[in-house]
Amino acid sequence: MSRIVIGAWLATFLLSSCSSVEKDRMRADALLRSGTGALATGNYPAALRDLIAAEKFDPKNPAIQNNLGTAYFVRDKHELAEKHYSRAIALDPKYTEARNNRGRALIELFRYEEAARELEKVLGDLTYAHPEKAWFNMGLAYFRRGNFNVAKDKFAEALRLSRQHCLAQTYYGRSLLDLGDYERAAAALDNAVSLCKSDPRDEAHYFSGISYYKLGRTDKAVARMEEVIRLYPGGKYAKKAETMVQEMLK
Repeated sequence: MSRIVIGAWLATFLLSSCSSVEKDRMRADALLRSGTGALATGNYPAALRDLIAAEKFDPKNPAIQNNLGTAYFVRDKHELAEKHYSRAIALDPKYTEARNNRGRALIELFRYEEAARELEKVLGDLTYAHPEKAWFNMGLAYFRRGNFNVAKDKFAEALRLSRQHCLAQTYYGRSLLDLGDYERAAAALDNAVSLCKSDPRDEAHYFSGISYYKLGRTDKAVARMEEVIRLYPGGKYAKKAETMVQEMLK
């Protein structure tokens, strides 16, 4: 009789335990969805809050680890971002999106050679739906190291795959600018200005202005710098644009 009672108790315990695990996964999935939605809309504090909570319920979910990495990345916490991307890859070695994201985080940590190795693995996955992201990141790794000629070719490959890639177009133009090819740089950066209309960054406008200034076309350069000041008053290059306008109009 006692064996029957113990057996019944054990079965009940296992069922309740499984139920608890399933409930935790359901909570984690709900928090993953809400956190990912908050990321997409730019509500980064809410995204981080929900994804941290999701991790507590399901710490071995690679998607939670990847998205948590992105939530830290957009807040410029690159070491934390890299740690969570690495966890996602450890949980699922075929998680190519997480591997691409890790490559991007490594670039921000100045670990360029490691980033390039990671991105080569991304490009080796022929099933990856967005290779243009990896080509852009590879270009950025070379750009940050000052190898503008190689960077230019990587950005060009990203653009071949996705003509609307705003940042690839911007950095393709910037690479040409740093190589002293001012005519092509101006054309590429003008194209970037057009492509990046919905992007909150002022980079394309500013470096388009620099290209025209290098070409001696001060009127076009001043117009671009004034666009930076007018359209992006709180932007990264706003103060530099003001200084450039003063310099150009002397």
